[in-house]
Amino acid sequence: TLHSTYKFSFPLENGLDDYPAWGVSGENTPAFGPTGGWIAWWLGKAAPAQPPVPANGIAWIYGAGGIKYVFARDPQLDVTKYKPEDHKERLLQVSKLMDSTNPDLSRFAARGGRLVILENMADYAQSPYAGIRYFENVQRTLGKEKTAEFARLYTAPGVDHVGSGAPANVDMLAVLVDWVENGKAPGNLEVIEQKVEAPAFETTRALPLCQWPAWPHYKSGPVDRAASFACAP
Repeated sequence: TLHSTYKFSFPLENGLDDYPAWGVSGENTPAFGPTGGWIAWWLGKAAPAQPPVPANGIAWIYGAGGIKYVFARDPQLDVTKYKPEDHKERLLQVSKLMDSTNPDLSRFAARGGRLVILENMADYAQSPYAGIRYFENVQRTLGKEKTAEFARLYTAPGVDHVGSGAPANVDMLAVLVDWVENGKAPGNLEVIEQKVEAPAFETTRALPLCQWPAWPHYKSGPVDRAASFACAP
């Protein structure tokens, strides 16, 4: 199910009628703490219960509450019998309010806005392909050249929802400030993984952070150094 596109029974805001699948790998990653991996997030270690129990998957714990109190607005609802079609008007209302899916960012661009999107490709909480699709929809709406004037999309391979699994540290605020205040548009960046002991914070691994659709390809040299990779399609 998670490796397949989920088709909605009716379109939501901006005509979206499905949700993209997750990529392959990491399905058996063990949980750590309250989050981590598919087991903790989606599968759980106990059948979905009402009310949810800690051994349930996080998606059920969040989703069951969201369905009851936000969409159906019925605290007594049996979530296992929930049908979106029975709550279509409310779902469309919430989608219009909450879903950031409008690809026409022309007004944002015209007032000098700058947008940097980062998708962690091993994100188990939400599909990174949703953000990628949104960026590509912006490109289709405004054109690639116009989009490049104000927006960037970066994808971090192997990085999960909470920034672990691969080098993930990058100062996106500095990148955005440099673009907005100094007119310096960002190119390919770098993500690093550091030791947590102060004060050195020694870098232990690094990778290029490539502009989509480029990807870090290994060239030669130490695999824990960004210089050993090059961004390429």
